Amino acid sequence: MRALNEAWEGAETLENGRLEELDRLLNGLSPSALYWAAGYVHARARAAGLPSEASVQPSRQSTTAARLTIVYGSQTGNAKRVAEDLSTQTGTARRVAEDLSARAEAHGMNVRVLRADAYPVRELGDERALVIAISTQGDGDPPDDSRAFLRFLDSARAPKLPALRFAVIGLGDSSYPKFCFIGQQIDARLAALGAGRLAARADADVDVERVSAPFASGVIEATKALLDVQPTRGAKVTALRPAPIAFGRSRPFFAQVLSNQRLTASDSELRVHHLELDLTGSGLRYQPGDALGIWPSQDPGLVTRILEKAQIEAETLVAHDEQEFSVQRWFTERRELTRLARSSLVEIAERSGNQELATLVADR
Repeated sequence: MRALNEAWEGAETLENGRLEELDRLLNGLSPSALYWAAGYVHARARAAGLPSEASVQPSRQSTTAARLTIVYGSQTGNAKRVAEDLSTQTGTARRVAEDLSARAEAHGMNVRVLRADAYPVRELGDERALVIAISTQGDGDPPDDSRAFLRFLDSARAPKLPALRFAVIGLGDSSYPKFCFIGQQIDARLAALGAGRLAARADADVDVERVSAPFASGVIEATKALLDVQPTRGAKVTALRPAPIAFGRSRPFFAQVLSNQRLTASDSELRVHHLELDLTGSGLRYQPGDALGIWPSQDPGLVTRILEKAQIEAETLVAHDEQEFSVQRWFTERRELTRLARSSLVEIAERSGNQELATLVADR
């Protein structure tokens, strides 16, 4: 028993810097490489005289019973750092999963986030709360990192799941015929295996936050009730004031440009610039290969014409993500006015009652 306690204490008191160093070393390794690394570490632990894995680890059922597991499938799953997407669903599944995890942890939940190809499928039968965020690629194809997980789920090896409660958010582009097809498949398969839903399936178009934010709120409330989660002592948790979201696509950080130097000749058609940005106070970190998102402003004349056509006063306030803007600033800085997603056209058709537009949308 003493050796068992020492093993757990050692795991809990590993210095924070060493944990980050270990995470950097393991980040991006393939599942087979991770299994090899796990075996190597296990052998080192045995050589040091610590008890075997079987005597140290609690049962899977006891750990999964009080935990929310979030699995994501993204086409860029092999990247060490997934840059936030600007126009496609690339990387969005991971961002949705991480945002949901941050919100859930703020409510005192035990949460783990795993890429689909790193999820240990043997644990599926023991899960009580599971959320899957997955994109659909091309003509209804799954992300590469999710293919093995889907094969297992569709096979006879998949267990019955009467104790599981789950929720699925699909990510896609409604301009494609099989919009969020993979999310629909997973949702139907889990239900067929006997699992119940934490929340109804959500299908997110290119404007992801519009769907993911209410989906996350519903999942968190349902999971809190399912797992009987109590607020952390001293923490102030309220559904009306969720934890702040980190800077990103939906909450950009406006950085000062410290240097902007053109690297190509002035007469060259190719324009390459060296940029230096001041990220002080943002909490943002980046590595070579990360992407930088540029947040443009809309044409002021276009914004004015839209407001006039819609008969909306420019100073009318709009509330979004715990912030307030004038509708003029909202359209100028926060919305894309030159491209309409299909979901927006559907809503416009419903609200306006325009039969011609409704027919046009239905025919797509």
